Amino acid sequence: MTQLSLDASLRHARILVCAGTGGVGKTTIAAALSIQAALLGRRTLVLTIDPAKRLANALGLESLRAEPTAVDLSKLGIPDENSATPSLDAMMLDAKPTFDRLIERLTKNENELRRIFENRIYEQLSSALAGSREYAAMEQVHELVHSGLYDLIVLDTPPADHALDFLRAPRRLRDFLESRFVATLVRPAVSASRIGMRLFGRPLQRMLGLLERIAGVGFLDDLTEFLKAIDGLSTGFRERATRVEELLLGQDTGFVLISSASSGHQASTLEFMTELDRFEVPLVALVVNRLRPWPPNTPPFAIRERCHESVMLRDEERLREALLRGAGHHAEAESFDAEISALTQAIAEYTQICVGEQESVSILTKIAAQRRLHCHTVAELEADVAHLDGLFEIGATLRAKPHELAPSPIQ
Repeated sequence: MTQLSLDASLRHARILVCAGTGGVGKTTIAAALSIQAALLGRRTLVLTIDPAKRLANALGLESLRAEPTAVDLSKLGIPDENSATPSLDAMMLDAKPTFDRLIERLTKNENELRRIFENRIYEQLSSALAGSREYAAMEQVHELVHSGLYDLIVLDTPPADHALDFLRAPRRLRDFLESRFVATLVRPAVSASRIGMRLFGRPLQRMLGLLERIAGVGFLDDLTEFLKAIDGLSTGFRERATRVEELLLGQDTGFVLISSASSGHQASTLEFMTELDRFEVPLVALVVNRLRPWPPNTPPFAIRERCHESVMLRDEERLREALLRGAGHHAEAESFDAEISALTQAIAEYTQICVGEQESVSILTKIAAQRRLHCHTVAELEADVAHLDGLFEIGATLRAKPHELAPSPIQ
């Protein structure tokens, strides 16, 4: 996909991935974009691999399950552009069933399938091992894309420390199956009995003995059985991992990088963008979320000079005079002083915060423009988004004209 427009991606992409650092509102943006896609007439699914269940509340659902749950968009009272009933489903990843379905597709023999499912090591691998959730997410996306049930899948990812894991997961699995460890340990173990495994050498014997003492009697039997069963599937795993990676980084997938305008997020966003570049990720937009509201047509940096102490003192005096005229009693003057001082100080601090955010947006907008990306801004709301109306408004903002470079801040 070569479109750089977020609106075009909502209309034509098959997968839209919302990624970014923690606490920037990825779940909200993912939900808002999925609503817009559905209203455009696309059969849409929003899938979260974040364990938090905020997405269900925002979409008016009691909970999210491992099966798609329909979202009732008729509550919005807004006709979609194609005059058809909009179709939006939401679901949360459940790693183990996804792994189970993959094993079922790769295993032809019923007895082998039963041995794998009953194996303790497989139980742990499919439920808890590091990286399994991320790989299962991409496997499930692959599964859903090829099901033909949806035109677009919007993926809500975990915070940045883990978000790149789902990009690395297919490659990591493939690299493991092709690694020296598999070649030197797993392959010989497949043809060895439990006693034979103990003959691989003293270091390995000590390691396996320690593992059995920790994991319990029967661990080596389980390990041998698991390695025997999984060895026949390694080619299928490698091929599947390759297809998943090609889908994730292909032309039908777009990534939306989400940031916050608040202090500290700019640097982490740029770092994350650099990491995404290493994967040659197809970025389609940058979204700066939760921008502090400011009166329209009045850039905060244009009045930053008013935050100087001398100017603030004059503002305090004018405010004091106005309050006195309104109160009508000069005797009340002293009672206003503390409130006036606190108010003007709060305004000055808020202005400085807004100046910093506007400057951050300007920097991110310039960087996005260099990459031929549009930068979109979303204003901070008074409360957390918990209703469809709020999500619709955010989505409509994202589909509107992207942020333009503001005049240079006054120094």
